[in-house]
Amino acid sequence: MTFACIYKFFMDWQTLIGSLLALGAALLTVKEMRNQSRGDETRHRNELERKRMAARAQMPDALSEMSSYIRASTAQIVTGGEMPVAPVAALNTLKTVIEHIDTGYAEKTFQLVSWYQVQHVRMLASTNRNAHDTADQLFDAALLQAYVNRLFNYARNEKEEIGPKNLCREDLIDSLKSSLSLQVWAARHGEFPDVIEIINRRYKPRAQTE
Repeated sequence: MTFACIYKFFMDWQTLIGSLLALGAALLTVKEMRNQSRGDETRHRNELERKRMAARAQMPDALSEMSSYIRASTAQIVTGGEMPVAPVAALNTLKTVIEHIDTGYAEKTFQLVSWYQVQHVRMLASTNRNAHDTADQLFDAALLQAYVNRLFNYARNEKEEIGPKNLCREDLIDSLKSSLSLQVWAARHGEFPDVIEIINRRYKPRAQTE
């Protein structure tokens, strides 16, 4: 094949050849863009995962602080004395981690923070409590503790037991015991029948929620 033949071939098919070369270049560009996009997506996923782990790492201390506040609240309700100090650091942490943790636990954390606002306002507004007020506020504290308890395993990255999605009667009674402290419960549990009645009225036994 002579140079003249080759030249004539390219001249006759130059449009098609140019189009094929342009198509090849475009395909290479698309491939490179896809590779870059996958790399960006991987980096973004890794960044989100690091933020999620960092958020979870902050939760145990915040939840422990909330539990301390709840025990101080029930002590004030039962025995009087100074109002508990608001757990400001814990609340700020919990509000922050909502953005980064798994959706289901973000919703539970939001529920915890929201109920704290209710519990705290009711407690501050109460003066000269009667038996009904005491029962209501102990219930508020027990429910707040129940919201704390169901986040601990997730916060500590521990295996969670499969159980009912919603809180049950046993959850609230266990939370009441821990919020009062086991010692107070053991010595004075006979003084809290009104709280137990509220729990029994509002929550079903575990067997009926599974």
